[in-house]
Order: sequence, then C-alpha cells, then structure tokens
Amino acid sequence: MDFTVSKLTPEIGAEIRGLDLREPLDDETLAQVRQVWLDHVIVLFPEQEIDDDQQIEFSRRIGELELINMAALQMRGKPEIYRATNLNDDDTLMAEDHPIMQTNRDNQRWHTDSSFKRIPAMASALHARIVPDSGGETEFANTAAAYDALDDDTKKRIEDLVVVHNFFWSRRDAQEVAFTEEEKAAIPPVRHPLARIHPETGRRAIYAGSHAEQIEGMSWEESRDLIDRLNDHATQARFTYRHDWKVGDMVLWDNRAALHRGLAFDAAHQRRRLHRTTVAGTAPTL
Repeated sequence: MDFTVSKLTPEIGAEIRGLDLREPLDDETLAQVRQVWLDHVIVLFPEQEIDDDQQIEFSRRIGELELINMAALQMRGKPEIYRATNLNDDDTLMAEDHPIMQTNRDNQRWHTDSSFKRIPAMASALHARIVPDSGGETEFANTAAAYDALDDDTKKRIEDLVVVHNFFWSRRDAQEVAFTEEEKAAIPPVRHPLARIHPETGRRAIYAGSHAEQIEGMSWEESRDLIDRLNDHATQARFTYRHDWKVGDMVLWDNRAALHRGLAFDAAHQRRRLHRTTVAGTAPTL
C-alpha cells in the first residue's frame, strides 16, 4: 500500500496519509508504518472513520493490548477501549464532582501511560470521536531527543539511577472511590531506569513524567529537584508537538520515548470523547 509521510516538527511527529485503517494493513505496509513510528515517536493518521473494533484490530497488529487499571474507565462491552471523556454513557456532561473529572484534570500533567506498572505500556492509540470547539488539545514530548540534548555530566549522573513510579503519587488528588481495593493492590509502586534504553531503537530516553515519585538512593528534596528538572528539560518547546484534534484523527505514540498531556477545555459546557487503546509492553525495564 502506498502512503506519504511528512514531519510534524523537526524533533517529533510524522503524519501519514494514504492509508485507510478500516482495512487491514499488509505485513510490508505495517512494517513500514512501524518504522515511521519508531523514527518519529508519534504518528498522526488524519481522517480515519474507524469504529472501535477496527481500532482494536489495528492496535493488536502493534502488540497485545492491556486494559486500563480502573474498570470505571473501560467501555462497557469493550474493555480494551479507554474513553478519555467528560461524558456519561448517554453522552450527557458529567457532573463536576464525578471522580473521572478529577482523573481528567490529573491527565493534564505530563506522563507516560502505564509507567506505574512493572511492565509498562509500549504504545497508545487515541482516536477522536467528539472534540470541543476550543481547547482539549494533546501535547507530546520526545524524551529520547531530550536525553540526547543533555550535557555529558547529566547523562553520566542519571545513567544508572532507578526511579520509583507510583500511580497514587501522580493521582493523589483523585477520589479513591473510583478504585476498588483489588484495583489499588494491582498497581503498587514499581522501579524503572531513569535513563531507559528503548528495546527496539537502542536509544536512551528520559523516563520520568508525573508518575515518577522518587529516585532511589537520594533524599526526597534532591530526588524531586532532579525529576522536576528532567521533566522541564524534556518538555521544552523544541521537543514537543501540540495536536489540535479534529474528528477522525488518530495518533499512535511510543510510550517508551514520549510524554504526553491533555490540555484543558470548558468541560462544564463542551463535549469531548476520544477512544484509546493501549499496547502492552513485552518485558520489565529492570
């Protein structure tokens, strides 16, 4: 299948046109798409009129799927789909005090999906179904390019450091009523390398974000200072891309080399619903 590729920014992102993801990709085309994705960290497929089954099928061609850690966020009948939304099942606006609304606000912090799991996610694919008139964009940061731009002393300093990722640190504002005791127990704090080596490209990337709580062997103050400085470095404008969603857009990103965050919008009056599938990782990072 023929398709075209154009860069979104010099450091992150590519747009692929010419593919209809309602149809299965042949193996050669899929391998080419995967290489574009690995090279550019995120890939935009605009104007895709896919349904949930087609999104699930495409995502499974990348790898096995994982389920989001909170059943309340899974789509009824299709638990592989996480709905990033401010809408109830009947598409009415959620109340401001709904637990999921706080989760949505927490997702405005830079993070990488499932880094709070021992085997963190490989990829995520997000498809726009309903978008607000303004706001609600998603920003992405290339943490591999950000690592490459670090000075040599910082690279040496973080090379062997281990950072603890903790969902209940990054989501400490969320109402725990949204989680069952079993769900809480399933995601204890986990350890990852701060300078993570990508298993496919071999590049190192800064592996932090809002789930990163503390670095082993450091005081709380020193640990937080280094994590915050690395996050600030990785999310400079030069390493980032902001996507202004249009209905039908699908973005596939590499959680092993990217941070992302959703931006605010008028959630009390505007409707937004995007469907995400998450591709599971294949092995622990340590």
